[in-house]
Amino acid sequence: KVNKEMEAAMEQLSSGKRINSAADDAAGLSIATRMESNIRGLNMAIKNAADGQSLINTAEGAMDEQTNILQRMRELAVQSSNATNSVADRMALQDEVTQLRTELDRIASTTSWAGDNLLNGDFLSKSFQIGAMASETTDVSIGNQSSGYLGVYRFDSTAQTQAVTDATSDKLVTDFDVLGKDGAAEATFAAKSTAKTIAAAVNADSSATGVKAEAATKARIHLDAVPTSTVTFNLNGGGTKAAVSATVVSNTDLTSVLDAINALSGTTQVTATFDGTDKSKLILTDADGDDILIENFSDTGTSTNLTVEAGNFDGTSWEAEVDVISAATGANDALVSGVVRMESSQSFTISDQEAAATDSTAVTGYFGSGNAGGTASLAAVSALSVATTAGAQSAIAVIDGALSRVNEVRSELGAVSNRLDYTMSNLGNIVIHTEASQSRIQDADFAKVTGD
Repeated sequence: KVNKEMEAAMEQLSSGKRINSAADDAAGLSIATRMESNIRGLNMAIKNAADGQSLINTAEGAMDEQTNILQRMRELAVQSSNATNSVADRMALQDEVTQLRTELDRIASTTSWAGDNLLNGDFLSKSFQIGAMASETTDVSIGNQSSGYLGVYRFDSTAQTQAVTDATSDKLVTDFDVLGKDGAAEATFAAKSTAKTIAAAVNADSSATGVKAEAATKARIHLDAVPTSTVTFNLNGGGTKAAVSATVVSNTDLTSVLDAINALSGTTQVTATFDGTDKSKLILTDADGDDILIENFSDTGTSTNLTVEAGNFDGTSWEAEVDVISAATGANDALVSGVVRMESSQSFTISDQEAAATDSTAVTGYFGSGNAGGTASLAAVSALSVATTAGAQSAIAVIDGALSRVNEVRSELGAVSNRLDYTMSNLGNIVIHTEASQSRIQDADFAKVTGD
């Protein structure tokens, strides 16, 4: 018996373990083995979390450079918007924008960690194992950060020119639904509302939907013949109606009409510019999105028509025209409704356009025919150009959307990285206390063994 006890004591002292075989403590061996699995798994989870944090920091650092690139591109777009630039100046600015866009895409395609591409769209629904047991994971996704996937999602309402007799719109729609990245809300407004009013209704719910709106009204006008005499008409946007009068010698040069309109812009809130270099056509703009009303057009005679077209938000395309007939006082006046441009850093949809809870038709709606609406489309950084003033203006909004999306992704990654700090700290704490429990179960008590 003494020899047996001596052998057991010597075995414990030589190994340092109280349990050297299942016969020593069957239950204790089982518990200690489970703890060993847990401890080794926890230590590996700590390493996994640290590696995951390094991966995230690599991606976030690359996107920091992308942010710098986008900021410079925005700076160039603002510069190109200025009228002091010539065509050659804008082409030089566009050359730099092209190079910056190429570098933006190079960063997206080559940024990697241990062979895994991070910013080209491949790193989706990846799991970091941050626990000792199965399914103790956290999922991370990084969307494609190349120029073809960055920008602003847009949805524009449809501009329309209406022939009216009472100076009011025939729009009967009173609400539609906006489903954005942050949630859904119903934009409500009165019938016959202007684009300005509708944009305000969308913006009232912007914090709930993540969708912002702005409005603008553009109309293009030209004369189909040389006027018989002085051209007169009443004009109004978001201000007060005023009478415009101008002597036009040729319908290929409407400079006199342009000057007369701009002289009253402080009253009517409508400004006029030539359609590029074409002086036969004027573009009228109400920058706030109020309806533009043209009424009582006359050239004293009856031989001249004023053609009125509604423009898109940027004034680069035009809807079906309406002819305002000279001397038809009180009839065939024209009302141009503006465009509501809704934007978000992520895709959104517009649906359930209704008038008094009834699905709308093309005539009374803002988005075309039937129960109209649709899904926003991406205006991408890859397609932007600052070679023209209109392109530069549009590029500013596109880059703002791209910056917003990059910032959102960086914020999400930063939050995960900070979370992993706490994960590693907690795992380390668990390891310490689990090792202490395991030691009490399986390690030899030297004082006891040598005392016995």
